[in-house]
Amino acid sequence: MSTELSSPIKPLRSRLGCKTCKIRRVKCGEEKPNCVRCTSTGRKCEYEGTISGTFSSTPSTTSIQDHPLSLLPNTVWRERRAFAYYFQQAAVSLGGGLDVHFWRSIVPQVCRSEPGVWDAIIALSDLFESPSQDCRSPNPKHRDALSWYSRSVSAVRQRIQCGDIDIFAGLITCILFISIEAIQGNEQEALQLYGQGVHLIRTLRAQIACGVVSETKACLLEDAIVPIFVRLGVIALTIAHLPVSGLLLDNDPVLVQEFVSLKSAREAIARLSTEIQLFERTCIEYRHESHSSDMHPEFMDRQIFLSGRLKDWHTAFTVLIEGLHAKGVLSQQQIGTGALLLTYYEMSFVILATCISSSHMIYDAYTPNFQNIVEQSSIAINSLARSDGTQPPFTFEINAGFPLWFTCLRCREPKIRRMALALFRQGPQAQGFYNSAGAAALGERVMMLEEALAIRANQGKSESVRQHSSNSAIENHAYDPDHNSHVFNVDSSCLPVIQDSELAVYVPEEARLGPIGIFRSQDGFPPGTKEEDLAKWNQRHDQTFLRFSRNEHDQANDTWHVVHEYVPIDN
Repeated sequence: MSTELSSPIKPLRSRLGCKTCKIRRVKCGEEKPNCVRCTSTGRKCEYEGTISGTFSSTPSTTSIQDHPLSLLPNTVWRERRAFAYYFQQAAVSLGGGLDVHFWRSIVPQVCRSEPGVWDAIIALSDLFESPSQDCRSPNPKHRDALSWYSRSVSAVRQRIQCGDIDIFAGLITCILFISIEAIQGNEQEALQLYGQGVHLIRTLRAQIACGVVSETKACLLEDAIVPIFVRLGVIALTIAHLPVSGLLLDNDPVLVQEFVSLKSAREAIARLSTEIQLFERTCIEYRHESHSSDMHPEFMDRQIFLSGRLKDWHTAFTVLIEGLHAKGVLSQQQIGTGALLLTYYEMSFVILATCISSSHMIYDAYTPNFQNIVEQSSIAINSLARSDGTQPPFTFEINAGFPLWFTCLRCREPKIRRMALALFRQGPQAQGFYNSAGAAALGERVMMLEEALAIRANQGKSESVRQHSSNSAIENHAYDPDHNSHVFNVDSSCLPVIQDSELAVYVPEEARLGPIGIFRSQDGFPPGTKEEDLAKWNQRHDQTFLRFSRNEHDQANDTWHVVHEYVPIDN
């Protein structure tokens, strides 16, 4: 494997072209019976009588060209074209500019000896180039992609049954399968594959510890594959209970001194953001189990420790950006990546500052952070635009979508949260595990539900009571005036315009939704569900529900308690 991974992958060179183009040493379009290049120049076009297909210009011990993949007409040409599109277009957008080496070098090299990886690549390529809008009537590319994906799954399953599958190749295949499921909108399947990938990582780490895995594979695992799974965990951690923590426990955190590149800064903030989200979850679970708003002293210590690491990250990141500026004008990719990392920093800053509080009013103190998330996200999204101005249909990497979605849910300043929602809808239609349209609809549903609850709550509450509640929360958790992460300036004309007529009412404490979740009636209702609710809502087996908690005020006793509720969502 190490020898295979040491040689570079180059774009495929045609060996199936006509005789004339081969003699002229020009690229042949391979159209049958006469290629366009010969026809347009008036030359005679002839093909060899017997053509043996090949998919790689570099031979290998077990090459894919030794295994005929299909006997259908023009299938060889379509597969080679799909691979070329992947190599030249899709690979860059899938992982962004920082991971070109993984998607354009490591992945194609593995496919030399793994037919299942080849099939997964070309399936992903066709889905990326032409994502189907209607699964009931897929276009030809979509049908090809599904056929190749099915063939890839069969090949991998056969290798598993024979017991000769390479775990490293299995991990590459798993990443490709996650991408294929996610771009089709199959969230649960993608999440399940993620769990299987984490299991493979642990298995491979155990083999590395026993010395049975090469140093090359060990380095690729920790330097390329594990960071991908950590970054995916950042995207999905708030909704799905992913086993990402198992990836972090194997490596002790290293204090940040300086960053040599934007990539190293990204890996650090992704890991730190994951740790902060896990800490927030621990705080929520503690409050739920203890029925107390007071946090244990060790939680306060953990918050201080993580705050120090986050501050160190921001200091090192600022030095890195200043150093890049000193070398010359930053590229569009560098500007976009820098802005993206700032959105994750701001999001992590807010989570860490608020997670030990049981009041949702505390978020109002961090409106400047939410504003900066929106501004930096605009820069990041614009940097992703392709040459024709459109966004790629899918991105596998961390992107501005998650910080924007976080802003939609946690920021109650109506103009900012609506700008965040509008920007979220401008991004790729599939991000990480999730379909963007579905996530946007959920964010908007939460927003509308909060504002409906706010109207009801405000009708029976005086302004003085509401103002006191807000002021006390902000007074205890004031925004740090020295905090500044505006490393990149944003053109306000790039931000969505929100009309004043769209702005909603003030959202008091009891109308603010806490942690949210999604469940389906076919999977069972949460404990404590009332019989009348079961009778009313259990009409459809596939009905989806939004589950949330909020703080409710008992005016008679002047006390607060947490209530858990759920409402049906239209599928």
